[in-house]
Amino acid sequence: MFEAVIFDKDGVLVNTEPELDRRRKAFFAREGIDDSGFPSFYGSNNKVVWSCVEPRDEVRREELYARFRRQFAEDPMPYAQLATPGVHEVLLGLRERGVRTGLASASPRWVIDGFVEALGISEFLDVTVSGEECAASKPAPDVYLRAMGLLGVEPAATVVVEDSPIGLLAAHRAGALVCAMPLPQGVSLDQSLADVRLSCLEDLLSLPGMPS
Repeated sequence: MFEAVIFDKDGVLVNTEPELDRRRKAFFAREGIDDSGFPSFYGSNNKVVWSCVEPRDEVRREELYARFRRQFAEDPMPYAQLATPGVHEVLLGLRERGVRTGLASASPRWVIDGFVEALGISEFLDVTVSGEECAASKPAPDVYLRAMGLLGVEPAATVVVEDSPIGLLAAHRAGALVCAMPLPQGVSLDQSLADVRLSCLEDLLSLPGMPS
């Protein structure tokens, strides 16, 4: 019987990737940064993104990231409009069944806290963990192992919900049952490491082994 569910954030509880990509491109254009040779940043953490943007000059890299971050104070991400359908219902359903819940994301702590507050889901999450608080971020399993430790559950009793190849690999390495969320239209990513492919978030409540 499963005792806990740990969610990734982007692509699972909320679909911010298109909006985040739009904001990055607009920022790069304003700063005169040629992004034509950049890889897809879908599912990547900030360290990967900004090391790619400025691989050599660490001071300039930090300055660019600080300027990029400031725009979110002026124009917050519209999390409530971008939330995955059924988020509140699923979190409430898990809470009513006695299943512990966590959020484990590569996002910085300030992003995670802002997201949780915007959606009003703090009462439904037992723990939240940022990859920046761990020795290694995804695809290393650290963020999920830390969340499991805080929840007091074993990997075999844990379900992780992910979407990107990097996140799926991290969850797989952590030893959890790995569920993949459906990808947005037009997005093609390798989800072969998933043990279960969900058609929607609500599928979690009827997952075999989930308390009823």
